[in-house]
Amino acid sequence: MYFAVLIDMKVRMLKDVLVELGKPRLDEVWDKQLRRWDEIVVEKIDEAGNFAHLTTFEGDVYLHVPLKSFEVIS
Repeated sequence: MYFAVLIDMKVRMLKDVLVELGKPRLDEVWDKQLRRWDEIVVEKIDEAGNFAHLTTFEGDVYLHVPLKSFEVIS
């Protein structure tokens, strides 16, 4: 199942995870450590299976973030 949510949201990390951060403007991808209690303001969350892609307002995309590793707080 696949769906997208298109509203301004703040996401809080519930545990430490290592994800890939895509920078479409630079056409690059690198590893990014997200720590517990980090908060990210996102524009869009694309869910697919047990993972999500979090897109920021700057266009950066946090790839393959486990659904159980974050919560939407606003």
